[in-house]
Amino acid sequence: MPDFANIIIWIEAHGTTVDLIKWFLLGLLAWFLGAFRFLRTKLKRPSIEVESLTSRCAWVDLGEIDGNSANAQVIMLIAAGINNPTTSPIVVRNFTLQIKRLKKWPLWHSKLNPTTLPCRVRHNVGEVTRYLKNWFSNFTEGPDSLTLDSKIESRDFQSGFLMFVSATWGSMLPKIVNGKIPIKLKARLTTGETLVTTSNIHVLEDNSVLHELVPDVFEYVANPSTWNIIRNRP
Repeated sequence: MPDFANIIIWIEAHGTTVDLIKWFLLGLLAWFLGAFRFLRTKLKRPSIEVESLTSRCAWVDLGEIDGNSANAQVIMLIAAGINNPTTSPIVVRNFTLQIKRLKKWPLWHSKLNPTTLPCRVRHNVGEVTRYLKNWFSNFTEGPDSLTLDSKIESRDFQSGFLMFVSATWGSMLPKIVNGKIPIKLKARLTTGETLVTTSNIHVLEDNSVLHELVPDVFEYVANPSTWNIIRNRP
């Protein structure tokens, strides 16, 4: 058993040494906590997410195209969010979307680029119309603040709508699982970093829901120039 009486006597006789040891240990603890906070901050990276509850998918049968039967057009209205927990701003270079297809390999379609929206996304409640945020495109409806640019400030989160359109056929048709289509959304930053997330988007039973969100969207995407037509069988 330690002799506490002798320990107390030693401490009283070496007060300066004890103070130095105490301050050294406190400094070491402060350094450790600071280093831990610094590493935790550095390990936080930007992330991307899909708000599946507010995203929508419309399936439109196109019939025969280019001699291929059972063509389908899929219109994805995706609510995409970017979180930047870092201490520096980030800049989004572009978004791409991949859709899981019926063919077992490869699982994912080629990357789809966003198609410019025909108008501002909106939510109608009675006679009240609320305009919602979207990425990049400017519209006369609503204030300019509803258009998100590519820059995300430090410790900021931004979320807005993107639209993707594809036209496929046969085994390259999107795969529907329990009424939802699996997707993979990517955002490429100017730093070269790529943010990735996956989600499942509900296929609408009534396509008029999408028309209410984006008026005249079906007339707009009837133009083949809006399509990401996938004809290859890699």
